[in-house]
Amino acid sequence: MSIMLKTFWALIQRDMLVFWPTYKDRIINSLLWATITLVVFDQVMPSLGLNAGYAAFLAASNIASWGFFDVMENVAKTISDIEGERSISYYLTLPVPQWMVFFRIGIANALSAFFVVIMFVPITKIILWNKLSFGQISFVKLLVMVTLTNLFYGLFSLYLAAKTENLDKITNIWMRVIFPLWFLGCYQFPWYTLKNVSPIVAYFDLLNPLVYIMEGTRAALIGQEGSLDFWYCTLALCGFSVVAGYVGIKKMKKRLDCL
Repeated sequence: MSIMLKTFWALIQRDMLVFWPTYKDRIINSLLWATITLVVFDQVMPSLGLNAGYAAFLAASNIASWGFFDVMENVAKTISDIEGERSISYYLTLPVPQWMVFFRIGIANALSAFFVVIMFVPITKIILWNKLSFGQISFVKLLVMVTLTNLFYGLFSLYLAAKTENLDKITNIWMRVIFPLWFLGCYQFPWYTLKNVSPIVAYFDLLNPLVYIMEGTRAALIGQEGSLDFWYCTLALCGFSVVAGYVGIKKMKKRLDCL
């Protein structure tokens, strides 16, 4: 293995060593959120006339969403480092291309979210039990979608970190970027339902990468019917990941005055 790849791998290992001590708290936080939302929509909301199967629908949305909430934490950490210790400046002196130093941030963020999200499937099954059959889950598709989803989130956090001027602007990014993308990204409704309500808005919403994440995850967890084609979603998500990574790395290099 070349020294470049060894160095890159060592950086990833370093990031994961920092992550593992926080893993327990992250699991508790994520499962608490997932449990509360599922119990409410499974036990309470049907009394208001909501379809009893909506809890399984929302379970897929939860699996797809968690990594997106990690985005702002990752952005804050990156900006805090840039404004403070600037340890990233040291990493840029290592025997790896500059783009690889930034790419490693996205990969580390993706891995951190992935190891939390995989715990959502068993807790979802326990809570919903017979309302979610393992027979309807495509575990291969789910693994593909969860991997691509968190890779996109990791690279997207890199882009947002490059665009955010300072820590005081974090709230603006949350309210103007994160919340609109998430709430309009088919978290609570299928894309085809939006299309029936307003085709113009629905097609415009296809510019939102979270649409493909939500729809693809639901296709893998509860079946293809009623969702955008799974493989179309994976292709679109790959495209968004490439764009987020390319633009994010380019802007990070510019922000840090890299040669």
